[in-house]
Amino acid sequence: MALQHVKDIDQVDLLNRLRDSDEAAFTELYKTYSLQMYANTLKMVKDEQVAEELVQELFTKIWQKRETIEVEVDFKSYLHKIGQNLVYDFFRKLQRDERMYERFKAVATEHYSHIEESLHLKQSEAVLEIALSKLSVQQRKVYQLCKIDGFTYKQTAERMGISPHTVKEYLTKANQIVKQYLLDNLDISMTILLFMFLRK
Repeated sequence: MALQHVKDIDQVDLLNRLRDSDEAAFTELYKTYSLQMYANTLKMVKDEQVAEELVQELFTKIWQKRETIEVEVDFKSYLHKIGQNLVYDFFRKLQRDERMYERFKAVATEHYSHIEESLHLKQSEAVLEIALSKLSVQQRKVYQLCKIDGFTYKQTAERMGISPHTVKEYLTKANQIVKQYLLDNLDISMTILLFMFLRK
């Protein structure tokens, strides 16, 4: 795959030609964007063959949808949206394959800290809210103060009228529950990871 800078192409012209079924325009778009899409996908699925297949499926969909693509659209964002849906579908299907599911669960575990950080982004607040609903009132309060608001154990203990040791115990349990929820819902975790990588 060859990569060219987006600024070197006239996107509107290429998309107009693509809508007219111009294969050369399609090839130009593929050369421009495929490597980046492949790299993003590979970060998620950790498998070169799977990443390649998903990128091929992505551009197959682009060709199939060519007549309905808006020429003024941010084509890169359009690709990312379709790519995100493909990876999301892939991980949903993955749950039916126990061996592969365990492998990708290991990937989620390895990158858990990144998943948790991304939960605090506005786009992932709904997911975090579901995870936090699994906590007790005290666990949730400690998680909010320590993990989201940035208070120390001592500051949290003073605010809640409990000992720093109790704060640590609550937070340890809260972290375990949130982590388990995300690992039990692998498709959600991987979607968050994908979102995180596409933001870079």
